[in-house]
Amino acid sequence: MRRGAAALSLGCALLLALAGCGTKTSGGGDKAQAGGPPAGGWPQPENGRLTTKMCGLLTDADYKKYGHERLPVVSEKKVEDLPNAIDCLYMTSDELSLDLQPTAEAAKLKFAATLDDHKKRLAEDQRATILAQNVVPGAAESWFDYWTLGTAGSKFTEYEIQVRRGALIVGITLSGLKGKTEQDPRVLLSGLAGLVLQRVPAVGKTDTGRMQQARFTVIGPGGRAKQIVYNDPTSNKTITLKNVKLPWHVEKPLLALNAPFVLLNLTAVSGKPMIGVGCSISVDGEMVVQEAPQITGFANCMKSYTPPKS
Repeated sequence: MRRGAAALSLGCALLLALAGCGTKTSGGGDKAQAGGPPAGGWPQPENGRLTTKMCGLLTDADYKKYGHERLPVVSEKKVEDLPNAIDCLYMTSDELSLDLQPTAEAAKLKFAATLDDHKKRLAEDQRATILAQNVVPGAAESWFDYWTLGTAGSKFTEYEIQVRRGALIVGITLSGLKGKTEQDPRVLLSGLAGLVLQRVPAVGKTDTGRMQQARFTVIGPGGRAKQIVYNDPTSNKTITLKNVKLPWHVEKPLLALNAPFVLLNLTAVSGKPMIGVGCSISVDGEMVVQEAPQITGFANCMKSYTPPKS
């Protein structure tokens, strides 16, 4: 979902209307194009892994039911920086994404972080919002709004919906090329998201793994730390603690949010001059970075960590 790609797609769409672009269509065969499932049924994960075949979970006919014409596919791919996710992009920024987290708790944390990021981006760009939550029956949570990466005041207004059921997160973006009989975008996107959930009825309902835990530790002979600062590896927020009794530690869920690595950072300042403090960060019991107490009374542990792709 990138603005440059959206602009390029719009240009190709206009060329398509005038002369035709030689891009393939998507949807899983003639039967799926007519509104039914493809031969063999709707595509499901294979050995617990999402596949690009699952781009066929929504068809051109599904969009036409709501008066929207989905243009030809641009790309169907696995998301490189996520362990189990796919992205299906069409001309003019129609898009479907599926992300299967190892646990429902991990998906819940990521869903919340995505919504927080969405609100922040719109506020920073001084864009309007029509945010509505819990708009998809059968989902644990969902939200609908203008597209996070859209442009304020654009003639071609784009919308998006994000939906979570258990460990599965579904995202759908609606392009700004509106059909003559197109229904309200909230109704359209809620309906499409509901179809995806219906067509993969078991996906996300059972945890397939476990969420990693990061442990931050500060030690020192001085009894207290004047200040401890660490970066929460899930929310990416900076946490500051004052006058902390030592030894100290905290465990936090570790989740990479649309990035190949997580930056782990912990600093501590001794509560007494010339009394050392030390720090360490481990993930699931394995040491990632550590620093022994130094007479400076200051310790810093920082390192990027790449979660394994299960």
